[in-house]
Amino acid sequence: MDKEERKAAEAERLTEDLSDYLDEVSEEDFDPAAVDQWLAAAEELDGAEDSFDAGAAEAAFRARHADLFSRPVSSPTVRRNLHPRRLLPRLAGVAAAAVLVVALAAQGLGLDLFQHVASWTRGEFTFTTGTGDLPEGVFYSDGQAALDAYDVRVPMLPTWNPAWKGDDIPGLDVTVTEEDDGTIVFTEDHRTQAGDGYTFVVRQRKDKRQAEADIQGKGDLDTIVYEFDGRSYYIVPLEEGQYRITWACGRYSGEIYGDMDLEQAKHFVRSITKPDEWVYEAPDMSVPPKYETIQEAMEAVGIDTDYAPTWLPEGFVTVESDTYIHQEAGWYSAYLFATDVEGERNLSLSFDLHTNPDGVGTTVYPKDDVPIVTFEQGGITFYIISNGPWRSVAWMDGGLAGSVGGNLTEEECRQIVDSIPRYATE
Repeated sequence: MDKEERKAAEAERLTEDLSDYLDEVSEEDFDPAAVDQWLAAAEELDGAEDSFDAGAAEAAFRARHADLFSRPVSSPTVRRNLHPRRLLPRLAGVAAAAVLVVALAAQGLGLDLFQHVASWTRGEFTFTTGTGDLPEGVFYSDGQAALDAYDVRVPMLPTWNPAWKGDDIPGLDVTVTEEDDGTIVFTEDHRTQAGDGYTFVVRQRKDKRQAEADIQGKGDLDTIVYEFDGRSYYIVPLEEGQYRITWACGRYSGEIYGDMDLEQAKHFVRSITKPDEWVYEAPDMSVPPKYETIQEAMEAVGIDTDYAPTWLPEGFVTVESDTYIHQEAGWYSAYLFATDVEGERNLSLSFDLHTNPDGVGTTVYPKDDVPIVTFEQGGITFYIISNGPWRSVAWMDGGLAGSVGGNLTEEECRQIVDSIPRYATE
């Protein structure tokens, strides 16, 4: 028996050991530490993926424990989150099988290993997952989220960002500071590691007079006064390829500065009070996707494909797909992006399996003023979140989180959920 065969045999033995344990354990006596030990042993076999059939292990386990999977799963009282991903590494088969077996077995027993909470404000919908402690401090997904937190209702931040060229992509850093005179400063930085990019600043002053004093360049010959939507914006050239824009509205003053041309500066300004109409741009389809379907990507990381929709609106073609694993965090993910060129719309599917209940994370969905739609199916709450032309349907089921978003109607979102085998109502 060669090394790979020994690894495969050991992986099968570990799966049998877990099966034997689940045959005997009750819900009251279930010990997560025993599963942790099993996972640790299974992960040591990483590298046996060529000879260990994760799909076969799953099928055998399901057959042996059919009674577990026929039991209803208790409705989770938990939190969860999500983010789009690109170009993620693959998962070894043996670790995938380990994660899948443990997650499904726990849910089959009706064990609620996770907690998740859905919450939303005027501009965001948030899933928070896990039972661990959140990091200290307050974090905002963008500048508008910070303004919403302080109940700033005056439109002051651009909703448009220019397409960035080059490999050094700008990050996003949001800070809120309070100065000695009571001024609150909201800063949203879009900067690369080299410092290129641009910055948005909003200041909440005590009165209109103080806000007006923040305007720069009034009366200067090289200042361009750009009137738009009832406001005056002062655009001042800085170094070559750079501008500074300042304005005031009531007791709030705004500032945008950094790398931009004059047309981009005006585009920033227009998008503050009149968000651009969404314009479809066909994505690059020259590189074939790694996986043609979300089911293929989920299988690669050991996520049960019964959680994936079997129906999507016609016309969508897969552009990009990938998987991700972070074993230390117990996070396994599958992602797919598709486009419908004729219908001029996009579609994104994301599934994440978390196996560490003590971990904690947050997923933020931007939203507009359209009320969030909630509905129950298969014992799970689904949320439809609107953000302009984009709609996302998101849900949590124990350690499994799903999200399908795109230029979809509410009816299409519901049809997608109806097609998920895990939540079939018949």
